[in-house]
Amino acid sequence: MAKEKNLSELARKQLLDRIEQLIEQKDLEELRQLLSDSRSSDVAEVVEVLDEIARQILFDLLAPEDAGEVLEKIDEATRTEIVEDLTNDELTNIVATLPPDEAADVVADLSDAQTEKILDQIPKAESAQIEKLLSYDEESAGGIMTPEVVAVNVSGTIGDAIEQIRKADPEEDFYHVFVVDENRKFKGTVNIQTLLRRRPDTAIADVLEEELPTVGLHTDQEEIANIFRKNDLIVMPVVNKNGILMGRITVDDIVDVMEEEAEEDVLVMAGTHPDELDTPKIFKAASVRLPWLLTCMIGAMISGIFLISIFVPHFKKPEWMSIFMFFPAIIALGGNSGLQTSTIVVRGLSTGDLAALNIQQVFLREGRVAVIVAIFCGFIAGVISATWLSVNPGELNPGNGAILGLSIGLSMFCGIILSTSLGIFLPFFFRKIGVDPAISSGPLVTTANDALGGLTYLSLALLLLKCFGG
Repeated sequence: MAKEKNLSELARKQLLDRIEQLIEQKDLEELRQLLSDSRSSDVAEVVEVLDEIARQILFDLLAPEDAGEVLEKIDEATRTEIVEDLTNDELTNIVATLPPDEAADVVADLSDAQTEKILDQIPKAESAQIEKLLSYDEESAGGIMTPEVVAVNVSGTIGDAIEQIRKADPEEDFYHVFVVDENRKFKGTVNIQTLLRRRPDTAIADVLEEELPTVGLHTDQEEIANIFRKNDLIVMPVVNKNGILMGRITVDDIVDVMEEEAEEDVLVMAGTHPDELDTPKIFKAASVRLPWLLTCMIGAMISGIFLISIFVPHFKKPEWMSIFMFFPAIIALGGNSGLQTSTIVVRGLSTGDLAALNIQQVFLREGRVAVIVAIFCGFIAGVISATWLSVNPGELNPGNGAILGLSIGLSMFCGIILSTSLGIFLPFFFRKIGVDPAISSGPLVTTANDALGGLTYLSLALLLLKCFGG
């Protein structure tokens, strides 16, 4: 496909309209030419909004290599639908044109039977590479790396390195030549600029650079992204436990990783899961959301029954009618303050910065912020509620308006402090036990914050009224 400038939103809409028009007119030759002149990323966006029949027409017209680029760029739910409509021969032709890492991404969405048939029909060397990549966790270095590297022996020369580049796949971008020993153990790198500026007979050992960090096959992709970000890397070698060079990860891989990780955190914090975006089936998507929502509902019901069972003997008093008017504000602000804190902490943990990993340092900062917020909100809430209750006392005993205002202010303060404490400690706890810290901002914890805020508020109100009420 022509490597033209990315289309603007308006131009992509025009591309979609033109494709739909050509499909309706059945002008397949013109459509074939239009697809050939368009970028695969723009075609992928169009494919995601077309119906099943139109998608099939497009993939019938695309050359295998172009179809592979489009298939690799579309979202997983759409890819699943398209793959179901392609024959094994069509899939084999497409997979055969892709680099091993991209081919593995496509094959990973297939059934075991389809995968076996396709791998049997492509060259053994490529099949072995894809199978090896599939054996790694898809979110590890082994799962995102490409095994295609340019490597030269440490005893060789710059001329040898240039010859290796000439033999490499012209479609691949290489930023460094990796240097290995006789056992293919990674020793360092030589950048392309050095190769161009030195004489061909210069020994590789004389220009070897050893600063480039490496990662193991099972290193998590989020950790790899942080290493790229902190060291301004464009490529990183992947080695096994013995230091043998296995592949490389490039910055374009990391851009995808960062998008995936950010998307996953947002979805988990919202009480769902990335699996929802991987399926076109609405019932399966609903089944991903329901456990979280049902947990939230059950938790809210249990906490409600618990609170009512404790405080129901006091409901007949007129003071409690006023107390419950401010109940939603108490639990809402407490829950939201906890959510704000946990979001900040989760974000810090995801960056891998040392300051964010030090719970004492995090608590010192977030705790002080929480105290300021709690004092301010508690004071405002107390003044507003006391003023309102004094102006509209109803059946309240004289002076109880001020006491209720005090209980509301103190409850707001305590609720924010307690929720903030949960927001600080729960992400660290989940990270310690190997669970995504983003879950600490989900509905389950929000429900716990609400229940905690409600219990604090009602308990303080009851205590103050018993001690000081008229």
